[in-house]
Amino acid sequence: MRFVTFSLFSVFIVLCILSTNPVHASKVEFTSQGICLVDRKPFFPIGIWLYELNSNVMAEIHDKQFNTIVGGFKPDQLDYIHQHGIKAICFTGEEWIKAAQNHPALLAWYLTDEPESHNKTPEGERARYLALKKSDPNHPIGLCHFLFEALSKYKDACDFTLTDVYPVTANRDVPLVNVGIHVAEARRIHGPDWANWAFIQVFGGPDADGGKWAQPLPHEVRCMAYIALVHGATGILYFSYWQKAPDTWNSLRDLNRELHRIIPWLVAKGDELNIKSSNPQVHVRARKVKTNAIILAVNTSPVFCNTTFEIESEGTRALKELSRNRLLRMLRGRFSDSFGPYEAKAYVWGQEP
Repeated sequence: MRFVTFSLFSVFIVLCILSTNPVHASKVEFTSQGICLVDRKPFFPIGIWLYELNSNVMAEIHDKQFNTIVGGFKPDQLDYIHQHGIKAICFTGEEWIKAAQNHPALLAWYLTDEPESHNKTPEGERARYLALKKSDPNHPIGLCHFLFEALSKYKDACDFTLTDVYPVTANRDVPLVNVGIHVAEARRIHGPDWANWAFIQVFGGPDADGGKWAQPLPHEVRCMAYIALVHGATGILYFSYWQKAPDTWNSLRDLNRELHRIIPWLVAKGDELNIKSSNPQVHVRARKVKTNAIILAVNTSPVFCNTTFEIESEGTRALKELSRNRLLRMLRGRFSDSFGPYEAKAYVWGQEP
């Protein structure tokens, strides 16, 4: 009996020691291809903007398979976030820096949200960036922009960019491809391997900013996410106002599962292939990992269309469309397919990385 009592007491002491041990910060950096590394392991953010964090919200985060959160949580919730295996993009106030700088939940710093709309000068943002970088060299610092020209204006005040382009207006008169145009512009300014995390519009309707936005439908959200990926986004984040439209909100469960299936192809060491689409409204990207490859294609228009893809230096392959496990044949580097309005597809050959 004494032995049992002593053993339980010893376990209790060990648990107390472990619970009071300081947690250690992760080192976060980017590869030469703009892929995020957390302690040298690839990490592709699939994130959601929050307005609060409690057990019900955390259950939704897990159900929808988000791995990253922005906003809505408090500095004293970082332990809770880390215990659930989630990464946090944190703001940069004094309280946040004190709590998050050495915490393993921290993925990156959110220096300023849309400085172009808050009268922040590039010089001022640059000074803030340098001061934070000196304090914490182990986590990247990002700026979020909605204006196209801001990407170049503030280019010297960040390690990565976030773009929040919301094209689903009340009249649906803005091209969804604008999401990709901004991602491509960030990569043009900083180089083709720049890290850009794209916010995808999930919010809208008559109670959103006075009815300025329409509520995106599930196929529109999926289309925008694929547009971002095709143009080189290295993270996908959603801005939603949280669960305002059940059909669209719940569609994120399947979309994120699909993204998690695609991610291994995007983060593994590999090379971009030179691929062309005969139809300019179908944007396409191909990436090869050893002898295996993935092709991402998206119809950026609201009309049905056909296209033929041609990949330089490739021969005859058996392709599989991931979402439907549909088989196609590529002959001498060419294959054709049809697309519905705003439809996106992923094709692969070979084994998943």
